[in-house]
Amino acid sequence: MKKPVTVLLLCAMHTLALAGPGHDHGDEASVAAGAVLPRVVMESDLFEAVGVLNGRTLEIFVDHAATNAPVQNATLDLQLNGQKVPLELHAEGEFDAVLPESGLGEQLAVALQVSVGDQSEVLTGTLLLADQGHAHEGHEEHADHAGHEEHGPHGVEYWVVVGAAALLALGLIAFFIKRRNKGVK
Repeated sequence: MKKPVTVLLLCAMHTLALAGPGHDHGDEASVAAGAVLPRVVMESDLFEAVGVLNGRTLEIFVDHAATNAPVQNATLDLQLNGQKVPLELHAEGEFDAVLPESGLGEQLAVALQVSVGDQSEVLTGTLLLADQGHAHEGHEEHADHAGHEEHGPHGVEYWVVVGAAALLALGLIAFFIKRRNKGVK
């Protein structure tokens, strides 16, 4: 009689170990936790640029398209929504610009003129600010998302399975206690 009970207990424990959709821990690449910063990618025949918005600072990385090497001795002119914004050089191919207080909407039209020697190109792109919770005061999507995280990472299906397994375990315990008490009499 102990073998069927052992099989039932193992099945109940196995049910708890199963992961639902989106909750498995298989061979998938891990995803870094945290917010993804808004970014803009701009390309031309000569240059490639990536702008990453970190707070109100737009960090811009400029490379040669053919070699992927950072640009050296480059002159950059940046316009956001048609407004010229000053840039500060950090290292070869790395620049920072502080976004102006005014003119921030849900997206920014970015125009970046890159000049190196006698080569010059204008790179364009659009920077979406909708994911930047602190870029807009009263950003409803950000507030709603924060509210969903309070409920935990598991969906309703997970809790149904956990509840069913717990009920099964309690039923088995009650069954064995009742059988043991019958055998003692």
